[in-house]
Amino acid sequence: EMSMIAEGYYATKSAYIIKQEKGSRAPILETIYAVLYENKDPKSEFKKLTELLD
Repeated sequence: EMSMIAEGYYATKSAYIIKQEKGSRAPILETIYAVLYENKDPKSEFKKLTELLD
């Protein structure tokens, strides 16, 4: 387990806010945000993403 914050953690939130303001879609960003900030299960979220991108 890490005792530091991973690189990109805060950038993900900033990018997500910009995405919302612009009203754009960003499935990869939305998945990463869900895992980092909404405590979603990474395995199930990335499975949904791969199905969406097929």
